[in-house]
Amino acid sequence: MSPRLRVIARVVAAGGLGYEAYAHLDLAASFDANRAAVSQGMLFRVESMAAILASLLVLLIWHRAAALFTVLVAGSALGAVLLYRYVDLGAFGPLPDMYEPSWYPEKTSSAVAEAVTILAAAALFFSRSQGHGGGPHPADGSEGHR
Repeated sequence: MSPRLRVIARVVAAGGLGYEAYAHLDLAASFDANRAAVSQGMLFRVESMAAILASLLVLLIWHRAAALFTVLVAGSALGAVLLYRYVDLGAFGPLPDMYEPSWYPEKTSSAVAEAVTILAAAALFFSRSQGHGGGPHPADGSEGHR
């Protein structure tokens, strides 16, 4: 992947995470009443903080680990929204019953942002010169980036 495409992928991933963080923080208060050992609102806040951390990492640390963390954060959010949209698990351990069999604009936009983030961060993760410490890439002599 060219350096220019890596920058674009980082900005796209960080933007997707930014929207995910915004959406979860915006919705958190309306889900505080849905609780077991923890509330759904608290889970939304934790997800928001993880998304903010991942967006900073993917922008500031040019390493595969940052890209992998980004994939994991966005993937966990997308996996949860799809699971609880289509499967009624009920309360599960400390988690409240989060089944919600509908789509609404903020939920849909967040899911799309999470999917785009996963694709951008996966491209970064599998980029050949990613996380190489800035020296020449052993396979092709190209420069890596930090």
